[in-house]
Amino acid sequence: MFGLGKKAKKLDSHDMLIIKTEEGKRHFYQVTFPSVVGNDIVSMLEKLQKSKYNKPEFLGEIGGFHIITYIEGLMSVEVKDENDLEAHPLPIQDFANVLLRRLEALEESGKLEESDDTAFFMGELTMLRDGSFVPQQ
Repeated sequence: MFGLGKKAKKLDSHDMLIIKTEEGKRHFYQVTFPSVVGNDIVSMLEKLQKSKYNKPEFLGEIGGFHIITYIEGLMSVEVKDENDLEAHPLPIQDFANVLLRRLEALEESGKLEESDDTAFFMGELTMLRDGSFVPQQ
């Protein structure tokens, strides 16, 4: 890990995950979120990464993803190539919405079994999409 020392997370900073995908149009996603909820979001996405749902048949083109980098305390991101879709960071609300829509479609078609894991991920993704995610103490 490349660390710049322990600093208190600023309330106005953001963190970013770089998430690599196995298939699809995009090779990776840059997902941003407020630093104050960073550890909770990373923990949930790591759990999703290790779960049985991390496959293309569940998550579409994001299926098979893995987190390759976690950047903390960003104050700004400057996109140098406006025409490159992968150059643009994706807010966590949008990333969660993509994942949640996919799981909801599977649930409606009866292809998603009811389980504690299913309820956990759908609940967490709903809170992220809606912006109601509250950091755990």
